[in-house]
Order: sequence, then structure tokens, then C-alpha cells
Amino acid sequence: MPEIEEYAAALATGRPAADALARFGEPEPARAAAAIDRALAQPALAASAPSWLAEALRTARPAFAIEHLVAIAEADPSVLAAAPAAHLARVLGNSTFLARLLAARPDLARELAPESDGWPAPPAPGEVAADWPAIRDAKYRGLLRIAARDLGGRPFRAALGELSDLADACIAAGLARAALETEVAAPTILALGKLGGRELNWSSDVDLLFVYEAPPGIDADYERNRGVARLARAFATGIEERGAHGFGYRTDLELRPEGPQGPLANSVDAALSYYECFGAEWERQAMIRLRRVAGPSAAADALLHGLEPFVWRKSLSTDALRAVREMKHRIERERRDAGRDLEADLKEGPGGIRDVEFGTQALQLFLGGRDPSVRTGNVLDAIDALVRAGALPEATAHALTRGYLWLRRAEHAVQLDEERQSHAFPRDPRAQGALARRMGYRDDAIDRARDRLLADWSAVRSEVRAHFEALLPEKPR
Repeated sequence: MPEIEEYAAALATGRPAADALARFGEPEPARAAAAIDRALAQPALAASAPSWLAEALRTARPAFAIEHLVAIAEADPSVLAAAPAAHLARVLGNSTFLARLLAARPDLARELAPESDGWPAPPAPGEVAADWPAIRDAKYRGLLRIAARDLGGRPFRAALGELSDLADACIAAGLARAALETEVAAPTILALGKLGGRELNWSSDVDLLFVYEAPPGIDADYERNRGVARLARAFATGIEERGAHGFGYRTDLELRPEGPQGPLANSVDAALSYYECFGAEWERQAMIRLRRVAGPSAAADALLHGLEPFVWRKSLSTDALRAVREMKHRIERERRDAGRDLEADLKEGPGGIRDVEFGTQALQLFLGGRDPSVRTGNVLDAIDALVRAGALPEATAHALTRGYLWLRRAEHAVQLDEERQSHAFPRDPRAQGALARRMGYRDDAIDRARDRLLADWSAVRSEVRAHFEALLPEKPR
């Protein structure tokens, strides 16, 4: 039996040993020991102590988890009849912002009630009321479920889709609310970036475009544009508003035609005219992930169809591949010049998430004009499609998939603590140990978990960078 499980099982016959708590990763052993004593005095927790204690000790903050578990048991012991204490301990010890939410609203712990497969059900799509507080409530109920599923060990790839589906439902409800508030007919909202690819992370802006079908006549089009812009502002204000326990979603509308200087909304014809006349290479790459999220489908269908010649050119030279490579290296140079610690950047550093995204998207742009099967905004689906198209060796694809999933898991674990938009791999050894726990490194000794995390981080970065450079060579082969 692993040491942590032995320790948890032996608690009924003795007091917690502080040296063991420190070895497992608790920075405040005395505090943890006191919390354990208090928990064992709770009838709702005592009987299941071996299971929840073992899970708490494998979190980033064991004492914090146990203290919050006790607080929930004291506030509403009936919650523990629905939500296993072990599930709660995983969430409480790995996510500070969700622990605060559960401390304020213990009833939400019922969201963690397991289904027949042992995990809570994923958030139910399309069940969000068109009201800003209801949207915030639905988001955090959904995040609780996804966190419990993620930390419980279900396949990580599913988390990307679940987070995206939750955001889609909240955005659709927000669009309906903004339409009611402004008395403007709802336009279409399309997503770019990770939401567009249905692989959203824990704390990210959602990149959105507002488009509509222009009514006949210049004056009518002008009035429609003004109305949709007013709706877009109401939407952004409402969905970003912070309530008592959190906010909806940060929105980024700056990827629209002409960027921050352009109109907040565009008719389909105006957007297509912009991309045809002024669309930049980076915008072609960004449009790979364009996807309708909410609103009428006709405008989205017309825009996506009209963009095909812009994004998916029938003939491209290998210069396009090198252009993507140079753009990635230029981004790195600019970030270093600005003082960014790129060697600890999960997203934009060498061997990071962007290397997989840019390498994959470059091949999609090169092949997609002739082979529609590679046209997908989802990076993992694109890798699979490129293998089927004969553009990626299976060994390379497996390495990229493995690296991408590890990097995305690390990104999620960094953001899971405080719901902050961070991509920084921690430099501090204690924070590295906490990250290892959030990522599921279950070694008894925290030093062993941290060492394995660092070894994997180094290996993933090296392998991903090597494949990026091989896929997008500086000179023709």
C-alpha cells in the first residue's frame, strides 16, 4: 500500500505525524495536523477519513483542503451524503477560487455528486437563463463539475470540449440578454482562438466576432450596424461584470476586421471585403479556428463560405510554411525584448503550446486548399487529419499530441488555482510541487513528484521544439 494510504488508514489509532505531512508536501504541518484532528471529530467526515485524507494529501494545499472540508461539514453535513468527501478534497486542495466559492455556498458541493461512472456529470449544454447573474452561476457550477472530473482522472482531452461547451452556452444566454436589454435583434457571434477550436482553457479571454446580414439600403445597414455595436457593448459589459462570487468571461473583440480601430460589428459583406482586400497572413491563420457560437446561422454560413478562398488557397509555396516559422520566432524575439521569461512560458516559449499550434496550422494552410479534410479549428483533430492525409508521420503526430496535451494540462493546472490568465511555469520549488499535484503526479514524496514534473517539462519542450523546427524548416529541404 502506498505510504499516503497507509498514513491515512492509521489515523484512527494515533495523531498525525508532522514529519510525514511535510514529506507529502504540506508546508505547514502543524496547521494540517490540527485540521485533521478537527475533521476526525466531525461525524460526517470520520467514517470516510482514509479516502478523503489520502486525496487531500495529494493536493497542492492539504491543510487548506481539510480546513475547508471541515467548514462545509459544519455548515451543511447533508452535502456530504451527496458529494463524496474525497471528490471535495481534490477540488478544495487544488483550486483556491473554487474553495472560496464552496465556503461561501456549501450547497454547490452537490454539483460534485457522482454518476454511475464515478465522476460528476458534465455541465448540461443549453440550460442557461438569459440573465447575467444566472450566467455567472451556471459558469461556476459548470467549473466545479469540470474540475472534479479533471482532478478525478478522466481523460484530459474531454476537459477542453467541456469548458468550450460551457462557454458557448453562457455566450448564447448573454447574447439573448443583451438583445433584450438593447431591443436589438440578435446578430451572429463567432469565436476565434481556443474557443473557436473547442479547446478552451480555465481562464482565457474569449475571442469573438459580431456579424450580421446587411438589410437592403445604405441607411438601413448603417442603423443595423449601430444597433449591433450597441448590443456588443452591452454584451461585453454584462458578461464581464463581476458578481459576489466571480465573473462571466473576459471578452476580446480586437480580432475583428481593422482591429481596435474598426467597427465593433460588421456585415458579412463588409467583413469579406476587408479580408479580400486587406487580410494579413496572421489573419488567414487565425480564421482556421473561426466557428459560430450563437445567433442566426445564415450569417455565419455566409461568412465561413465566403472566407474559404482567403483562408484555403488552392496553391501555396513552401514560403508560407517559412512565414509561419518566422512569425513564431519574431513573437519570441519581441517577448524577450519586452522582458518576458520565455523559458518559463508554457504558451509562447520555445517548445510551448504555440509551437504545436503554429506547426499544425502551417501544414493545414499549405494543404487545406486542395484537401478539405484537414480544415478544422481543433489542434488535436487537425493532427489526426494531417496523419490521414499523409502530411505527418504517425510518430511525429504522437509526439505532438502527447506534448500538446501535457502542456495544456500544465496550463490548466496553473490557472486552476486562482482563475488567473497565466501561462507561467513556476520557478519556485514549492510552487512547482503544487503544480505537480494539480497535474496529477501522485508520488508519496513531494520532492519525487516535483522532480518528475521538471523532467517531463524539459523533455516535452525539447521534443516539441525539435518537431516544430523540422516541420517548418528555415530553408527548403
